[in-house]
Amino acid sequence: MSPRYYIVTTLLVLAATAGISVWKQKQTTREIFMVFCQVLLGFVVIVAVVAGFAKLMEVLGIAQSGFIL
Repeated sequence: MSPRYYIVTTLLVLAATAGISVWKQKQTTREIFMVFCQVLLGFVVIVAVVAGFAKLMEVLGIAQSGFIL
């Protein structure tokens, strides 16, 4: 994968963390770090669900291998 995708993903996670921290009025480093962990976990869950759904469609013969990329 291109480094561009990693940079964009990092910026999305940081922007979401900053936005949620401001919205929920988090001020300490620990609180912001907890928001960061929650955003990161949420992102990982979303990616895992999409990848799992793609694999399920491949196994059922609905889609070809690698169509999600």
